[in-house]
Amino acid sequence: MNQRVIKKVRCNICSAGCPIDAYVEEGTLVSVEGSRDLPGQSGGLCSKGAASRQYVYNKDRILYPMKRIGKKGSGEFERISWDEAYRMIAENLLRIKKEYGPQAAAFYAGYPKWYRPALLRLANAYGSPNYCTESSTCFQSAAMAWRSIYGNDICFPDLMHAQTVLVWSNNLYHSNVGMARPYQSLKARGAKIIAVDPRETVTTQAADIHLKLLPGTDGALALSMAQVIIEEGLYDKEFVEKYVYGFEEYKAYVNQFPPEKAEKITGVDKKLIREAARMYASNGPAGVMFSASPVVHNINGMQNYRAVMCLIALTGNYDIPGGNPSRPGPVSPCNEYGKVKRLDTIEAIGEKDFPAWFDLPCEEAQCTRIADYILKEEPYPLKAVVGFGLNHRMWPEHFQKALKALDFYVNVDLFFSDSSKMADLVLPAASSFERDVVLNGRGGMFFLSEKAIEPVGEAKNDIEIMIGMLRAMQLHDEALEHGYEKYMEYILEPSGVTLEELRAHPEGVKGRVIIPPAFKRYEKEGFHTPSGKVEFVSQILERYKDSHGYSGLPEYRDFREVSGMDREAYPLILNTGSRKPQLFHARTYRVPWLAGLEKATLVEIHPEDAKKYGIADGDMVRVSSPVGSICGIAAVYLNSQPGIVHVYHGNAKGEANDLIDRNYLDPISGFPGYKSYFCKIEKEKGEVKA
Repeated sequence: MNQRVIKKVRCNICSAGCPIDAYVEEGTLVSVEGSRDLPGQSGGLCSKGAASRQYVYNKDRILYPMKRIGKKGSGEFERISWDEAYRMIAENLLRIKKEYGPQAAAFYAGYPKWYRPALLRLANAYGSPNYCTESSTCFQSAAMAWRSIYGNDICFPDLMHAQTVLVWSNNLYHSNVGMARPYQSLKARGAKIIAVDPRETVTTQAADIHLKLLPGTDGALALSMAQVIIEEGLYDKEFVEKYVYGFEEYKAYVNQFPPEKAEKITGVDKKLIREAARMYASNGPAGVMFSASPVVHNINGMQNYRAVMCLIALTGNYDIPGGNPSRPGPVSPCNEYGKVKRLDTIEAIGEKDFPAWFDLPCEEAQCTRIADYILKEEPYPLKAVVGFGLNHRMWPEHFQKALKALDFYVNVDLFFSDSSKMADLVLPAASSFERDVVLNGRGGMFFLSEKAIEPVGEAKNDIEIMIGMLRAMQLHDEALEHGYEKYMEYILEPSGVTLEELRAHPEGVKGRVIIPPAFKRYEKEGFHTPSGKVEFVSQILERYKDSHGYSGLPEYRDFREVSGMDREAYPLILNTGSRKPQLFHARTYRVPWLAGLEKATLVEIHPEDAKKYGIADGDMVRVSSPVGSICGIAAVYLNSQPGIVHVYHGNAKGEANDLIDRNYLDPISGFPGYKSYFCKIEKEKGEVKA
C-alpha cells in the first residue's frame, strides 16, 4: 500500500494576513485549517475546507481563455491560447481608442479587491478616465460623507481605549469577523456599547442600548442625539469653537429634531435616544464604528451618515486615543493602496450626474448608471468594458442588456457567470489559493500570501493578466511593465522589507520604516477641507446647491415622503443587503455545500405581518415592488419590526435587486436605496421550488 504524502502550506489569505494551513496532496487542495473564510472572504466557514475545495474545483471554474463563437449571450465559446487572447484584446481596445477616444473603454473591478491599484494603473496607461469598481454601490458614499466633514480618509474607532463604542449598523459576526474579538473584549473591561440597527443581531445582543430604528431613518436619529448633546451642554465647546465651521447653522438645524419628533420618524423610544446621547457624549473617550454600506443604501444615505459622523467632532472625540483617531498605531509605508490617482483630464462617466463624487475624490468614476451610459451613449459612446470579476446583479436584466450592446467586452473571473456569457472573451483568474500576494497588515506588518496549489487549468492571477494586456497594447507603467515579481518588490520598497524576507518568514515581517502613532494632528496640519476646519456645513456640497439641490448641512430627507410612492399599493418597506455567515453576495451560492442549505431566497417578516397577510413560517410567498416580483420562503422572525420585509440578495433563485428601481438613487453619491424601498407580500400557491 502506498503511503499518502500530504504537504502542509502556510498561506495568509485574508487582508489582515491571518495565517491558515492548506493541506495539499499531489498538487490538489484537500483540507484547510485555521481558516475563517473562503478565498478573500470575511465570513466564517467550515474549518475542514469542504467549501473551499468545492469553490476551487467548482464545475463552473473557467480553466482556459475562451472567445465567443455564437451570438452574444448564447454561452457558446471555444478555447484559445493566451497569446491569441492578448492579441484579441490589443486589436479591439486599440481600434476603439483610435475611433472613439480612450474614454470609450471602461476598466471595471468587481470582486475581489486586491488587484485594484494595478487595474487603475492599466486604465491610466490606456488613457481612460473610466476606472470603475463595485464601490460605486459600496463604501465610497461613506468615505465621501467623511471627507465632506473632515477632509481625510475615514478614521475608525480605537476599541482598545474607548470607554463607549457607538456601533452604527454593523453586524460584526457576519460581515467583519476580524473585529469580533476586539468587540467582545469591550464588555470584559467595562466599556459601554450603543448599537444602532433595524434588526436584532448577535452584535446588538451585547449592547447596553439597542436603538432599533426603522431602515433609512439614521439621519433623524443622529440629528436628535446631537440636539440632546447641544441642549444639555454636553458638547466639546472648546473644540467646536476652534475647529468647527458652520456650527451655529448646524445647531439651529438640529433643534428641529428633538427626541419626541425623532421617535415618530425612527420608531426609537425618545427616552432611549436621550440615554444614548448622554452616554456617548459623557462616558468618553467614545468611538463610532462604521460599516461600508447599510446606512448609505438609502436615497438620503450620504447625508444620513454625515449626521452620524458630525457627532464625533461635536463631542471632541476626533483624533484622540479611544475616539476616532487618524493614526492610532504604527504603520509602514508602501507604494500602492490609495496612492494611485485616477486620470482626470477627460470627463468621466457619472461626472455630470454626481459631481461631488469627483470633488470629494473617490479616485474612480461613478458607474452605478453604467448600463444607461452604454445604452444611451451618454455623455459619449462607451464601447468597451474590461471587467475583472464583473457581476451584473447590481441591476440584473438592465445590466445584461447593456453588456450585450458593447462592441467589445472581456471579463476575467473565476467562474463562468451569467455576466461572462455576454462577453466576447473570457479569461480564467486564479483563486486566493493559487497566487502569491503581498499584504500590508496592522502594526506595520507585511505578509506574503503564498499559493498553496498551482492554478487550475491555465488560470493566472489578475495582475499577471493586466501586465499581459499592458504589454500586448505596448503601453507603459513603471510599476507593472517589469513583471509581477518586480511589482511586488515595488510595493514593498518604501517599507524597507524585501520579497525574499517575506518568503523566508511566513509569519510576517515588520517594516523597517515605521511611521509612529499620532493624535490631534489637526493642531499642526489643520483639516483638508475648503475652510481648513471640520465642516458641519460642507462648502463642497454647497457648490451644487442651485444646480443639483445639495445642502451643505447633513439634511434629513425622509425616503417615505420624497419617493412619491403609492403606499396603499406598496405598504411595506423592503430591506436587503444584510449578510449571512455562509454566503458572500452572489459568489458562494454556486458552492453546492452552501447552496443546498436553502431551496429558495429567504423572506423575513415580522409575526404581526405574517398574521395580517395569512402567511405561516415556511410558506412560499411572492414579494412585489413597482418594478418586479420574486418568490421566496417566508421566515417569520421577531428580530425586525412590523412593516419591514427583509430579502437576502445574491440568490439567482430570487434576486432581491430585481425589486429595486434602478433610478432609485441618492442624488449626491448615486448609491441605490437597497435598504429602504417599497413592496407588498402575499402567499404564493404551490410548493417551494428549488
